[in-house]
Amino acid sequence: MLYGKWRPRGFDEVVGQEHIVTTLRNALATGQVAHAYLFSGPRGTGKTTTARIVARALNCLDLRNGEPCNRCAPCVAILKGSALDLIEMDAASNRGIDDIRDLREKIAFAPSDLQRKVYLLDEVHMLTDGAFNALLKTLEEPPPHAFFILATTELHKVPATIVSRCQRYDFHRVPNSAIVERLRFIAGEEGFSVPAEGLLAIAIQARGGMRDAITLLEQVVARYGMAPSTDDVLAALGMVHDERSEALAVALVEEDLGAALAIARQVADDGVDIARFTRETIDVLRDTLLKVLGAPRPESPQHDAAARVASLALERGASAPRLAASIADLAKADFRLDPANPVPLEIACATAILGPGTSAAPAAPSAGSAPRAVQRARPGPGQPAAAGPADAALSAEEAFMRELYERCRTANTVLGAWLNGSCEVIAIGQEDLELGFYHPLHMQKVDKDCRTLVEQQAELMLGRAVRLKVRQVERGSPASRRAPKGGHLVEAARALGATPVAKDGD
Repeated sequence: MLYGKWRPRGFDEVVGQEHIVTTLRNALATGQVAHAYLFSGPRGTGKTTTARIVARALNCLDLRNGEPCNRCAPCVAILKGSALDLIEMDAASNRGIDDIRDLREKIAFAPSDLQRKVYLLDEVHMLTDGAFNALLKTLEEPPPHAFFILATTELHKVPATIVSRCQRYDFHRVPNSAIVERLRFIAGEEGFSVPAEGLLAIAIQARGGMRDAITLLEQVVARYGMAPSTDDVLAALGMVHDERSEALAVALVEEDLGAALAIARQVADDGVDIARFTRETIDVLRDTLLKVLGAPRPESPQHDAAARVASLALERGASAPRLAASIADLAKADFRLDPANPVPLEIACATAILGPGTSAAPAAPSAGSAPRAVQRARPGPGQPAAAGPADAALSAEEAFMRELYERCRTANTVLGAWLNGSCEVIAIGQEDLELGFYHPLHMQKVDKDCRTLVEQQAELMLGRAVRLKVRQVERGSPASRRAPKGGHLVEAARALGATPVAKDGD
């Protein structure tokens, strides 16, 4: 693979970690080497590669200024993977106390083919508590010929007693500029011709991981040949700009819930990766926020879209906190259970526009204005006007109930399921939350088993403690706020271009 071929062989080839390689090179050059190192940081940033360079430097017969020569017998053996005294262990699959005890028993034996034994424990945070305890004594008093390098992507899971016995080095995400420079060098050596904009797109998609960037470059070339265009790169990465992400950002800035929900549904119906589309919208809003704040913005494919949205945001007086809240709400959308379902995006848009709890119990509106939750939404570009798009898409009560269900489901999947389409909000008072249930079984389960869960989540949404009250209602009855089938929701849906369907007799 391309990444294996261009894996750094010396400290000078490690990209974006100058603060680490400089310190290690100086320590090796002066002989002030620790017996245990801890490398932490995101995946693909050079932890294992740097560990292998350290292993070669510790055993190199011609070490110069801390750099291994990569020509002597020990260096060649480690590069080929045939050195018996470089012991690499994957802690994810060798995580038990017996594995560490076996290591402790063998560590006392002298090296067989190298001057020093080097133990590289990858994903060390996966070790069990017993294994960590067994490793602790060895780290405290290792034999003179033994050195440890621990690597992890989740430093917070490594016990403090282990961390305190190692020299710790934190690997950072590689800057896009450094990734582009390295990709340009590799492309030149391999005979690839990739535009600078394409290399930047790869760097952005890699999100600071050098290994991922090289893998993506290889993927692009495998699909489009040795000279892909920028459009080819974007297509291979799934980064082709969808203009609807700008339209959704505009809808959020204008607080146009009807347009936002229509866009989310259309994107899903077109088979677009909705999680990727949401991330693209977040990028547009993020660049918009930076422009509104007057902060410098990194290069991104969303620059032009963000400039247009930012101009609109400034014109409409959209505040930085409001934009930041919209970004946060979209970032919470979870598509893991059903990647093709637009509902998480719809909920995020409703929360961003209506607010998490204020929409259900709005403050008294000022004279001549309507509450935010029931203001009519403006149709988006190319969309027909509707008598009440906000009501058609999501009323204030429906938005509150949907978020309450999502919160309860997240907190307790089994209990939260009893709220799924089984009830609606009847009233929200200062002290009470009243829910109307369509079936007695659902009402009894929630009243008996889910009461505490519902009250806790409602308190988080409303910012005050409420007591749950339940009663049974008929769907579409006067006591119910939910419109009967065939009512104004269907008419408004038709106005938005939808085609309602129903079973016989409904």
